Amino acid sequence: MVFLYRDDTNIQKFSVDLYWEDSAFYNTMIMNVNRWSLNAVKYNVQEINIVIDEFSFSPYEIPRRLLSCKSLRKLVIKVSCVAFAYVILPRSMNLPQLKVLILYGLSISKELLFDGLLSSCPVLETLEIVDCVMQINDLRNSIIDSVSLKKFTYSCWLIDEMDHSIKLCAPNLKIFNWTSFLIQDFSLENCSSLSEVVLHWKPEEDGNTEAYSVLTSEKKEVYAKRMMQFLGAVNMVKAMKLSSGLLEVLSRVPDLSDCQPPRLRNLQYLTLETWPARGCLRSIAFLLSISPNIVEIYLESKESNLADVGDNQEEAGLSLQGMLSHLKTVQIEEVVGCDAELKILSFLLKNAMVLNKVALFLRSGVHLPGRVEQIKQFKDKLRAVPTASSSIELVFH
Repeated sequence: MVFLYRDDTNIQKFSVDLYWEDSAFYNTMIMNVNRWSLNAVKYNVQEINIVIDEFSFSPYEIPRRLLSCKSLRKLVIKVSCVAFAYVILPRSMNLPQLKVLILYGLSISKELLFDGLLSSCPVLETLEIVDCVMQINDLRNSIIDSVSLKKFTYSCWLIDEMDHSIKLCAPNLKIFNWTSFLIQDFSLENCSSLSEVVLHWKPEEDGNTEAYSVLTSEKKEVYAKRMMQFLGAVNMVKAMKLSSGLLEVLSRVPDLSDCQPPRLRNLQYLTLETWPARGCLRSIAFLLSISPNIVEIYLESKESNLADVGDNQEEAGLSLQGMLSHLKTVQIEEVVGCDAELKILSFLLKNAMVLNKVALFLRSGVHLPGRVEQIKQFKDKLRAVPTASSSIELVFH
């Protein structure tokens, strides 16, 4: 009814968020969604957001006119339910101005049709695929190919598709965000412009900090090799962020006899989520050993129900020389004053020859009774560590 009483002014944004409990209304609701969306298309809409909080198992056929809107710049289709929403794409699509495409909870089984969707977006810059099954054919291959793409986000909770491979070809890609179970074989081809990578392991996103420790040795080795493939594929990046779960995965890498570590020669800014465990210490040492030009390190300390394994620097691998010749800044957030934090900082202070600033942000609650003395001892021990640099500013916040 709103469209009947409005003037001919163009629409900037159209959003609809639907939820229904009775499946008998499914066809009616989808019909209304399509009608409202197509009315928005008539008014040269620039952004459409369709959010459906419940869904039938019937396929959702996206109207051709919606995917041929010449004014559309951003399209979001999100389905929040237990199962995927099976989507049928039109054979003809044309989105000449679309720059942002976000797909959540969808399953598109026709490979050529998804190729057609991407190819119909000649200026697409941002693509987000969250909890989707895309392009899965008999060979379980997925291909994301776009010349204009600058930012790609991929996240998936699937855990039973060990043979699923995903190939990304985007020569102008700048930012790559990835969250998954490390079960997909992911390859990046012709992504020479990539400058920033953020990698997360899906189980820890769900709050499961013990997910890695319960894996079999065979799976740990498979995951470690896939992490090596990832790092090798993104060896040109300048900034990288890794989650604590992936640091545990990387702790297995030094034990791989048939895996040649990549060299991250362009990497200057490294952000790591850590928790007190030997695997994290060992992985940090490994990353520093393959990244000779690190300038800034940011550590985000996370709480965990894992025990703090009190290994020394040599056991953790923190004894490599000559790897910190460019490091200038270290920042750690959520500091609690544990031994693992002291070991990491001691190693950095002893080996970073041009380090000039260490900023430590204490976790809230450290001033409570029983914690004050622990923090005081932590500060005293840290100030007593010999340093390779003669001018280090040590700041506690």
